[in-house]
Amino acid sequence: MAQQLPRLVIAPGKDATMRYATRLAAPDPFLLLDDGKRRHVLVSRLEYGLARKILAKSPKHKVVLFDPYYDAVKRELAKRGEKGKVRRRHVLALIAAMYLREKKIRKVVMPPNAWAAHVETLREHGIHVELGTKRFYPERAVKTARELKEIIAVGRATVAALDCCMKILRSSRPNAKGELVYRGARVTSESLKRAARHVLLERECEAPELILSHGLQTRFPHELGSGAIKAGEPVLFDFFAKSMTSGYWFDMSRTVVVGKPSNEYRRLWRAVKEAQDAALRKIRPGTRCGALNQAIDDVFKKRRYATTDEEGFLHSAGHGLGLEIHEAPTVGNGSKDVLKAGMVITIEPGLYYKKIGGARLENTLFVTKNGYRDLTRYPRRMTP
Repeated sequence: MAQQLPRLVIAPGKDATMRYATRLAAPDPFLLLDDGKRRHVLVSRLEYGLARKILAKSPKHKVVLFDPYYDAVKRELAKRGEKGKVRRRHVLALIAAMYLREKKIRKVVMPPNAWAAHVETLREHGIHVELGTKRFYPERAVKTARELKEIIAVGRATVAALDCCMKILRSSRPNAKGELVYRGARVTSESLKRAARHVLLERECEAPELILSHGLQTRFPHELGSGAIKAGEPVLFDFFAKSMTSGYWFDMSRTVVVGKPSNEYRRLWRAVKEAQDAALRKIRPGTRCGALNQAIDDVFKKRRYATTDEEGFLHSAGHGLGLEIHEAPTVGNGSKDVLKAGMVITIEPGLYYKKIGGARLENTLFVTKNGYRDLTRYPRRMTP
């Protein structure tokens, strides 16, 4: 298996694989060689002191200054008359090749998102490179106590941002056009997003994209939303926020109506909640993830909500979550992944119709030995 080979990563610290394996959030690319016994972290002088400080108590990490290798690469290029012809991005691969030869390693596996320039350069210098699967470190799917703590912290910030928006909706009143007004100003998708991002920023979290759609915009699962919000129409919040310090994510969705929803919409929303409950009841170690999707499908079929290419239940039941917003395990139709204690997943059923609008409810959950712990401590109700 390719994953049994020594693992090589060339990426900045914002890369999820690099962040997981080194805990070093360096902005510039650096190198990781995981030979199965130790993780060799090769960094420049800029990051050397910090890396040693972060990893000082970790026996499985070895911090290496790559500047001597960089100087050797430059001398070698100068001898061959190639100085200036090789871009800096290739130099990191040349440093890796030199270090690998020193360690008598001739075969490595790299992540599937490795730069082609790095792969080609290594191969040109006698290193056999294989590309691994998306799950480069499959053990990432089971979270440590430290990781769970980081996810919970982002969750608190995300809930606070959503609650801020809900309070604005609760205090709003419709004007003559039916548009919601708060403190003399119209309530819009944009104004609510600004309020949410302010709360997140205060808690050192960010949300590059927030879904805050309303009315018939909600019929599109990934419509970001815009414009004035009116009484009586659905408002769909999908808040996925990331810690600016730890790099961990959190994800949650709620759909509400300010005022009185139509009976048709009320039935749709209740079906979504019933579907989420059906999936939640199945969460325990040993459950095949595809069964969670099937539980949702069964409820929607029972309630006669059909799915086509454009309407109905248009996405998977959920996803794993951690240093990436979508990571293992796969929680979708036909998934053969099996739940294990320590995994963090989301469950997010939704229904979307052109003439009614859409509704989605999403919770982030921690799989325990006997079931699950709901990390999304926020009510599921149709009113704000």
